[in-house]
Amino acid sequence: MKPSRKFWSGKTVCVTGGTGFVGFQIVRQLVGAGALVRCLALRPADTHPIFALERVETHFGDVCDMQFVRKVLSGCDVVFHTAGIVAVWGPGLSRMHEIHVAGTRSVLAAAPPQARVVHTSSIVTIGASDGRPLTEDDTWNLQGLQVEYVQAKRGAEELALAEAARGRDVVVVNPGLLIGPEDYEGSFMGRFCLRFWKGRIFLAPSGGANLVDVRDVAVGHLLAAERGRSGRRYIMGGENVSLPALMRTMASVANMRPRAIGRMPHWFEWVVATGEEFRAVFHRREPYPSFQHVRLNRLTWFYDWTRAREELEFQPRPVLESLRDAFEWHAARQPIQPRGLYRFWMRPKGP
Repeated sequence: MKPSRKFWSGKTVCVTGGTGFVGFQIVRQLVGAGALVRCLALRPADTHPIFALERVETHFGDVCDMQFVRKVLSGCDVVFHTAGIVAVWGPGLSRMHEIHVAGTRSVLAAAPPQARVVHTSSIVTIGASDGRPLTEDDTWNLQGLQVEYVQAKRGAEELALAEAARGRDVVVVNPGLLIGPEDYEGSFMGRFCLRFWKGRIFLAPSGGANLVDVRDVAVGHLLAAERGRSGRRYIMGGENVSLPALMRTMASVANMRPRAIGRMPHWFEWVVATGEEFRAVFHRREPYPSFQHVRLNRLTWFYDWTRAREELEFQPRPVLESLRDAFEWHAARQPIQPRGLYRFWMRPKGP
């Protein structure tokens, strides 16, 4: 289902994190639907396409700055709160809780009382599965997981749902792992894909993930604002895929033929992560895998998005199409063919 132009035409809408992977796609959808759009975000590079969009007000600043946020949100009919960071290493870890939890508190307090707030959460706040796809009604089981992103997203979602319980109009969206083109700021899965396409990931972790196209999730956000029930969570998922199967599909869309894709034992992933974390201290570059990656990769992230399909008519495209579009977008911007020893393992397909 497509968003209703009648619903959005003339509405004043703010997207926090509007330069991010999903936030920018939401901005683009809103512009196409005739809304009056405000983007609240940290200032991106001057080459970011947000500057080329007409009828978008850009406001650059900190989502935790209550006075600034209140000014930007004044008079808004709908607020999409997507602002946040995903970090697995470095100084971003120490700011994770502040940005997600304090930022969400700031947005909820600053949004006009009559505004509908659509809070962008994550599938990680639903829990990790044992192979059975989880639904919105499953009990969260990651209280002890030492991954800052997981705990920060859960804390932020709890704030949003608590506000809904007190009568605020708040809907929560839980997207799967986002893939697709136009990844201007380097998403979590975008970085993983690039590493693989450059031949730098030889073994697949043992877990699995739910993958969904960022463009479809952006449409789903608008549908949640139009049709979602306040205080309700909506998993916006796509395909549940094991990581070895994902890597085989990624190789196919890049016209590559890896010599083998084996599974990485969990203990060996810890060994590799230890070396990568040590090297990252000197090179100041994100390690892969990091300790945070290892803790995430040992789990399975499979979900059932029936509620979003039935109540919002959310319908994502196939993962194969999303990965193909992502590869073509990245390849048009930078050389990503394997080089040197990496090319020995990740070979181009023959004629």
